[in-house]
Amino acid sequence: MSNILKVTTPTTGYDNNAINKPNNAQQNQDLSIKNPVDPNRVVRPDGRGQAKGEHDVNKGISYESNFGNFVQSLKDLPRLEDVMTKLIFTGMANVVESGVGKGTAAEIQALLNMLQMTPDQMAEFLKGQMAGANRMQGPLFDMLRQVMSEATTVELKAGILDFLKKYNDMSSGSHLLQNIKDALKEMEGYMFRNDREQLAKLAERLLPHSMNANARNAQILKEQIIPYLGKYISETRDMGRIRDLITTLTLNTSRYENGNLERLLQSFQKLMEFPAFEKGFGGMSAADFRAMMQNVDFDRAAGKMPWVDNLLNIMEAGVKGEAGIENREAFMNIMKAMLVNESVYMPVMHVMLPAILNGVPMFSELWIDPDEESGNPGSRERGIKLLIKFDLKDVGFFDMMMYYEKGKMDILIHYPEELSDRESEIREGIRKIMKKNNLEIEYLAVEQGKESIPVSAAFPKIFERRNSINVTI
Repeated sequence: MSNILKVTTPTTGYDNNAINKPNNAQQNQDLSIKNPVDPNRVVRPDGRGQAKGEHDVNKGISYESNFGNFVQSLKDLPRLEDVMTKLIFTGMANVVESGVGKGTAAEIQALLNMLQMTPDQMAEFLKGQMAGANRMQGPLFDMLRQVMSEATTVELKAGILDFLKKYNDMSSGSHLLQNIKDALKEMEGYMFRNDREQLAKLAERLLPHSMNANARNAQILKEQIIPYLGKYISETRDMGRIRDLITTLTLNTSRYENGNLERLLQSFQKLMEFPAFEKGFGGMSAADFRAMMQNVDFDRAAGKMPWVDNLLNIMEAGVKGEAGIENREAFMNIMKAMLVNESVYMPVMHVMLPAILNGVPMFSELWIDPDEESGNPGSRERGIKLLIKFDLKDVGFFDMMMYYEKGKMDILIHYPEELSDRESEIREGIRKIMKKNNLEIEYLAVEQGKESIPVSAAFPKIFERRNSINVTI
């Protein structure tokens, strides 16, 4: 196994959840007019030419595309750990004392109590977080990944992806229906009384979510609620917020209907027509598959944890200013950073780990690529690559990059400057931990960290799609 922990040079100006400080070249950028307006040739709408080096830096990224917007978000957002550590280390206590409402203060105190744990409890907490970060896990999806990696036809790969899309929508059914109900409730606030009452009556016909109620709810939405809203817009010519809500409603309705169990079953039966798929799932009938899906507890399978709901409630209150206007921006930054990390364009798994470990507050983030190439020329071996960042109160900030393959580890750790006289102790401690867990260290680098390792440098695949076709919705 070769050492693949060499940090690559990230695309200039971009990092996951980080505001990169401008370098001297950027600070001294020529602010003069790039091009005068020339009526004899076609120029940009603002009459300016492309800034020097702009094309080289962006390398084909179009900021009018969805992926371009994602890349721009990586540049503009603050680092999540910078904001979360302030809240966990000191900020939460300050917020509690700032005269917020009783409900918000109680939520904050409850969250702090949930985060109190021992090392053994933290291990279970991490397992739950990992489960929540990947709902597509277990023997079924292990087999799907194997079939996908061995598939030789485009049709089989497309069929598996269609199956996964339907499964994802089905597992999100309860959440999608709640979003639909919330959108309908908000629409009522933009309507006159008679229209509002009529929409409320239609919304009351929606049944609580279940696999059996999915088809009925989709029918009510498609045949009654959405046509009513279309008629309302046609008659009132309302071009305001309600039109945006209707667009969101139709998208969620489409996903909700796509997650119907019968549709998923049809997708599975089509896949069984492929010999490669049938070989792996030959012992499973359509009835067996239906029964398996009906017995899945999707909230439990997704590793849903009470502290997450608690944190989201606090974030909502903070964004609304209920935790003090002075704290609103911090809560906004947390929510934006969390959304970017969970973007469909993020090709690695991201896990957030706040904890108060034996009374010591800490915040950690993990980025995991479970399918990392070994780095050996011509090798098809793959392992697991991790970037771990954690900040311990009164200790400092650590960066760790790790690569695991067949029981062997490559490790790079950056420790805070305050621990420079304890480097040998850190090195020996890591060796003992690896030995205790029957892991062999092939490469170990322990050094003082000057700057945080950018996620884009640890995982350059984040930018692999910058030259592919991008779309804008």
